[in-house]
Amino acid sequence: MNKLKELLFFNSIKGIGKTAIYRRYFDDLQKAEGIEFIKEAVKQKDKHISEEEMDLAERKAEELYSSIASDQSIKAVTVFDELYPKKLEVMGMKKPLVLYIKGDAKILSEQNVAIIGTRKPTEWAEKVERRLVKKIIEISDRVVVSGLALGCDKIAHEVVVEEKKKTIAVLPSGVNVITPASHKKLAEMILETGGCIVSEYLPDAIAFKTSYIERDSIVAALSDIVIAVECEEKSGTMHTVKAAKEYKTVLGCYYNEKMGKSYSGNLYMVEVLGAEKIMDTEDLERIFTQTPPTANNDENHQVTIDEFLNPPQKN
Repeated sequence: MNKLKELLFFNSIKGIGKTAIYRRYFDDLQKAEGIEFIKEAVKQKDKHISEEEMDLAERKAEELYSSIASDQSIKAVTVFDELYPKKLEVMGMKKPLVLYIKGDAKILSEQNVAIIGTRKPTEWAEKVERRLVKKIIEISDRVVVSGLALGCDKIAHEVVVEEKKKTIAVLPSGVNVITPASHKKLAEMILETGGCIVSEYLPDAIAFKTSYIERDSIVAALSDIVIAVECEEKSGTMHTVKAAKEYKTVLGCYYNEKMGKSYSGNLYMVEVLGAEKIMDTEDLERIFTQTPPTANNDENHQVTIDEFLNPPQKN
């Protein structure tokens, strides 16, 4: 919680956002030993902000700090703390100043894989995803990351908790405001199985339009690999995909030769962004080790995901 009170002070002043803090006040925060030091810096750099506004912000920061500090279920990890995930540095000035965490905060810094996709997956995509996530758990120790949203996010978290493994849910709202509300039980199960719920927003904050995009960027930044199950080219999933591309994260997606419109985002990932095709378990294992593909060999045929889920009928 290093510098938390000072950061809450900034959070309580209108007109000083995350980027402004990084650009103009970060050095001051590193030197600061209390809000009074920060107030002096604001007087010099943002003279339009009145003493009354700063006094009000200070009182609000004190109240918020007291509330957060007294809640033993929440860890507040600031950008100045050792526990802050170094992976998020890739976000530059967009990285969270504070992370509010329920559960095991240490897994944020482990090797992670994001599983993402549409909120309305087809029945086939759901089968594919369950197979993929189970295989990931089988072949690696990576922690599965997703956004606790409807559809593919929910499926990813569900499969992991069913297997009694750890998963990370990144929220577009505060950790006390599970979004969507229908996933409260799933959130509890994530914590019960050793995972964590994380947000950059105050614990009681509700989600707003841009917070979903910011959440998606954190999902990408926390992950060493991002895998899309099913998504259209114009969809919220692509926020995570494009952030992963910007961060030079390994991209993969489910792929077969007969994908329809609901997979247009998958096609875009492969054809434009150079994402790895995941057609069988060998492809999945290769992504995790980044080894080159082997030549096709009829004597050593690798069963595709489609064949596994829908085996050909014997005569």
